[in-house]
Amino acid sequence: MTEREQPPRGYGSSPGVDWYGPTTVEPSKNVTDLVAAAIQRQDDLRAMEARHLRELADLRATYDQRLREAESARIDAIRAVDVGAVNRAAEVSAAQAQTLANQVSVSAETLRTQVAAAASAASTALSAALEPIQKDIADLRRAQYEAQGQKTQVVEARDVTTASRLNVNTVMAVLSVLIAAAIVYAAFHK
Repeated sequence: MTEREQPPRGYGSSPGVDWYGPTTVEPSKNVTDLVAAAIQRQDDLRAMEARHLRELADLRATYDQRLREAESARIDAIRAVDVGAVNRAAEVSAAQAQTLANQVSVSAETLRTQVAAAASAASTALSAALEPIQKDIADLRRAQYEAQGQKTQVVEARDVTTASRLNVNTVMAVLSVLIAAAIVYAAFHK
């Protein structure tokens, strides 16, 4: 190895030298330009990365806003359907209530008519049942009056016989009234 090929003494502790020994000088204009271009390139890359991250954040924010709006529209649609269902249920309920009210009214009127017809029939049946009883009572009264008229003509001795006839007539009248009451009771409690 020649002298020129060997590294200089004190390599690393002396001022900068190149491989062959001469001291190094400031880099040339070309190197300085290349270093400046590399630094500028890195600055540009950092700025582009920041711009890209900002674009991603804006895109994400826009997408999130659209998702919120879509979700809000979906919930509003569900609520609208629920409100519609509640309104429909209220309409159906009102229609059912009206139908029920009409049925109750018709049923009450029918029942009133039936009760009136039953009362009329019972009144007619009672009149028909009481007519013979009233006739019998009238006959008994007439017989009683005749008996009283005969009594005044009969002698005092026959007073005892007349009283017994009067008692028989009274018993007959009471019996007739009891029979009439039983018939009336039976007619109303069928």
